[in-house]
Amino acid sequence: MYKSLLFLSVIILFSFENLYSETLIINIESKYDEGYAMLGIYDKKDNFGKAKVNEKPNADIVLMGAVVKITNKKATAIIDVPFGEYAIAGFQDLDGNGVLSGNFLGIPKEPVGFSGNAKVRFGPPKWNDAVFQFKKVSQEVLIYLDKI
Repeated sequence: MYKSLLFLSVIILFSFENLYSETLIINIESKYDEGYAMLGIYDKKDNFGKAKVNEKPNADIVLMGAVVKITNKKATAIIDVPFGEYAIAGFQDLDGNGVLSGNFLGIPKEPVGFSGNAKVRFGPPKWNDAVFQFKKVSQEVLIYLDKI
């Protein structure tokens, strides 16, 4: 009886795990075959687009981050997050300094990209241009990194 109860408890425990997070697959493409893709996954409109060039990423404004090596101009990040509304911002760290390098005007020197293929126009794209609904298991999102 005790073993049956323990077994049932373990099954129930693991069945609830998927209620809280699911797999999101982020496919990254670039024109450049070097460095790492640095991604920020945002779940709050007010935090999106706040990252600055030449500064370390602020962990307080992203839901989570991911770093993946670019190989053959591609990379894939697999993360577990609850179903919901998200926007992703990323850059390719070509110089290996861990920050989005930019010029004195604040224009990025390294490739950048956003979910929804949102475009950069005099600053980061708006939340509404980059946001997407994560609502199915193993959903895929494409981020294309390119220089401005």
